[in-house]
Amino acid sequence: MRVAAAFLADAANVREGTLGVLSGFINTINREEFPAPLGAALVVVVEYDETEARRGEQQRTFRARCEPAVGGAEIFNLDGTFSLGASSDAFGYIPMVFSLHEVEVPMTGSYRIVFEGEGLERVDVRFYANATNLPDLDDELAPNSDSE
Repeated sequence: MRVAAAFLADAANVREGTLGVLSGFINTINREEFPAPLGAALVVVVEYDETEARRGEQQRTFRARCEPAVGGAEIFNLDGTFSLGASSDAFGYIPMVFSLHEVEVPMTGSYRIVFEGEGLERVDVRFYANATNLPDLDDELAPNSDSE
């Protein structure tokens, strides 16, 4: 069993086992000021084979946490479970979507979302939070009173 894909997207959903993604593989968020909402969804797809389906429980646990890439306080964490296919002779993919749109990113910098679970290798989804403080165009275009 392995994580076949893990990334941030503008939006995603799972319907009848099918994953739909809008603007996937986000690696930078641009915000005018911080703290700011992440404004994205975490998409994770777990792949399993027949051997894994026969081994142990069908229910598996996972944990995801977000932290600065260079150390610092945890920003959020998620704990939960997912289920392998009903048949022990099955293989397949388990798509999962976690809405992180309202999660607050405290400041600019590099971050990682660590996803790990029972029987899974750890996967890091990295992103950079960038400040986009643009100058006020009205101030930039106003005539300079010193030049008159």
